[in-house]
Amino acid sequence: MNKITTQMVTVGDSCFEQYVITDAAAGTELTITPERGGMITGFTLNGEEFLWRRYPNFGEVNRPRFAIPILFPTCQKCDNGVLTFDGVNYPMEIHGLAALCPWEVDSVGADGVTLTLEATPLTKFMYPFDFTLMITYNLKGNTATLGLTVINDDTKPMPFSFGYHPYFCTSALENVEFDIKCATYSTDPKSMTPAPEKITLPRDEGVDNSCRMLTGVQFPMVMTDKGNGHKVTINADEYFTNGILWQQDAENFVCMEPWNGWANSVNEEGKHEILQPGEAMYSEWSITIEKM
Repeated sequence: MNKITTQMVTVGDSCFEQYVITDAAAGTELTITPERGGMITGFTLNGEEFLWRRYPNFGEVNRPRFAIPILFPTCQKCDNGVLTFDGVNYPMEIHGLAALCPWEVDSVGADGVTLTLEATPLTKFMYPFDFTLMITYNLKGNTATLGLTVINDDTKPMPFSFGYHPYFCTSALENVEFDIKCATYSTDPKSMTPAPEKITLPRDEGVDNSCRMLTGVQFPMVMTDKGNGHKVTINADEYFTNGILWQQDAENFVCMEPWNGWANSVNEEGKHEILQPGEAMYSEWSITIEKM
């Protein structure tokens, strides 16, 4: 049976309570930091970390650019930096608001650790809906499962998209290989082309990052690194159809991201989820880590 403990961590001037799920038989630990965007902030196998963390960003109030940010109610950038509802523009941060907010601990037990995020006057300044998000983290062997429930607490239909932005430790971009099957592939979400048989993430000339956007993803997505011996497998349910591969030069990470939405999809009819008042939606995905 898994063991769940708590610990305190200090980063810069900030102090956070963390929940650690341990599977001693598998040698794995999953660390969750509710106040830091409700995120998983560590996933280790025999003491070796598979998630990349950026300091001092960990302890800042800025958007987290490390570990596994939760993307809601939008993924990537909205056109002109706004969401538009009933003719009114609302400013929206890249990747939404969920990763910017502290989450509350709802329950801790055999089913894992469940956190909640509810609408506040601040979230309604950006996203004018009453909602509840519930995310449950659990660990079995070397697989972490993330289950998200989105609830519409409002009196009107609620449009949204969601996704995740996991940062995985890598030795170097040239050491990383992918095993991914998808329909289309591009650097521009508005200009997709049929995907090649072999998905790669080459360095792009003249920019400080490399990005490939994928649609029609047939999970699992698998990433291996011949330098550090890491293998990461992402599985996801039917709500996830898109993926992103991203790397920033001079940093030892690669992001392999499962998305439900797309850049600006909440502003585009027919390209996002809609919950009616009182409705809820549950989605689930998982990460499996291995040492080759």
